[in-house]
Amino acid sequence: MIGVDFDNTIVCYDDVFGRVAVELGLVPPEVATSKTAIRDHLRSLGQEDRWTALQGTIYGPRMMDARPFPGVVEFFAACRAAGLPVAIVSHRTRVPYLGEPHDLHAAARDWLVRHGFHEPAGLGLPEERVFLEETKEAKLARIAELGCTHFIDDLPELLTNPRFPANVRRILFDPHGQHGVPPYLDLLSSWHAAPALFEKGDAALFLASRKRAASALPRLSGGGNNRVYRIETAAGPVLLKEYFRHAADPRDRLGAEQAFLQFAWAHRVRAIPQPLACDRGAGIGIYEFLAGRKLAPGEVTAAHVDEAAAFLAAVNRHRHDPAADALPVASEACFSLAEHLACVDRRVARLTTIQPESDLDRQAAALVATRLVPAWNRVRATVAASGLSLDEPLAAADRVISPSDFGFHNCIVTPAGLRFIDFEYAGWDDPAKTVCDFFCQPAVPVPREHLERFLAAIAPVTGDGDTLRGRAALLLPVYELKWCCIMLNEFLPAGNDRRSFARGHERHEARQLNQIRKVEAALAPLDA
Repeated sequence: MIGVDFDNTIVCYDDVFGRVAVELGLVPPEVATSKTAIRDHLRSLGQEDRWTALQGTIYGPRMMDARPFPGVVEFFAACRAAGLPVAIVSHRTRVPYLGEPHDLHAAARDWLVRHGFHEPAGLGLPEERVFLEETKEAKLARIAELGCTHFIDDLPELLTNPRFPANVRRILFDPHGQHGVPPYLDLLSSWHAAPALFEKGDAALFLASRKRAASALPRLSGGGNNRVYRIETAAGPVLLKEYFRHAADPRDRLGAEQAFLQFAWAHRVRAIPQPLACDRGAGIGIYEFLAGRKLAPGEVTAAHVDEAAAFLAAVNRHRHDPAADALPVASEACFSLAEHLACVDRRVARLTTIQPESDLDRQAAALVATRLVPAWNRVRATVAASGLSLDEPLAAADRVISPSDFGFHNCIVTPAGLRFIDFEYAGWDDPAKTVCDFFCQPAVPVPREHLERFLAAIAPVTGDGDTLRGRAALLLPVYELKWCCIMLNEFLPAGNDRRSFARGHERHEARQLNQIRKVEAALAPLDA
């Protein structure tokens, strides 16, 4: 049984509150931009009672002015076609707390009839599966009594209530990105994404009922760490990403990407795909599908660099927002020079364990021993001799929200400009590391002639620009070596497993040989 809340989950009041509040003279038109703005305006004037009465009017005699959220009707239809039972469970008092004693239950049931929820030839929702409970406690009890396996609600405080029934999958409907999502909640930002979420995440539900296998979903190429699929919905295609998980690599890729995208989207950063839904248990996320193409090596221009810098700056204009405190630390974040060095130390040490099981393995092991390790020792010594403190941590005020793995290999060229993707390692980090990764990633190289341009563009949101320049110059060779190590991950068990998960086993030897050749070329400027 799938349980669904009613108000602000099935029913969208976005336009109604503004229209009615202006009609009644409660707020001027320029304030009526959202339900929250109207509430805050009336509260600021000490008119809480007028706000309460307005809600009674909206949920009663003006209920018919409201509309279903886009995609919710299609979701109920998909559930009926799949044989999945759905119940509506809402907390709704019988009459308003203030104002005229309208029958709010009758208004809700009339609205469902008006929109065809009970039509036998339509959605076919039985009337006895609509439960309007007068208290939150009764709502929680009803969810338990029905034996819901999933519940979708717009209020995180309900889903996180200690009395919420255990073993029910909790899905937060958050179309406006207003809430941070705790790790034990799944996210649904658009009803259009809901069928795709169930298709991949709950094989026992949509997949089994439709007699189709996950492998039947249209797989997209290009993912280096994850599997990605294009899913068609009534509103157009969405992208479903299935995240790699491995005992030797416990990083929460889904959690990091969702946190970054939700934060950026909530702050009106739009050079990214909109996060639509996630299922943490199944390790999948659903995102806006971006139609476009990848940039090719050698194609990067100054204008592209400006767009990338503008994106990074836009995210970090909000780094002092309290919501930013909930963002994780980036994968392999480094806040001192010693941590930068230790990060590469670990990667180099792992590569010295390559097992010579093939000719390519032996070539890689020799490359590590004869060229990578000596080059790293020289670079490491240069940093240690810089005269700067290795252990002094970077002040919190000088840290940034980093997309991590940031570069033109992770962007799409669209008619509206560049859109940046893949934030599974994102979080708080040293801005020098973000800059170095951007200019050292080898897939779509960024010409070094643009370094000063990039630094100047992001300096206003990264603290001391001169300090950043100095740290970036010192660390660039460190990150050149780090990216050599990353390219040789193909020869390590976890890296090989991750690539195989994402791409399959075809052309494995060709990929390995290509990585060896790229590392040889990258090491040439660093050779003694």
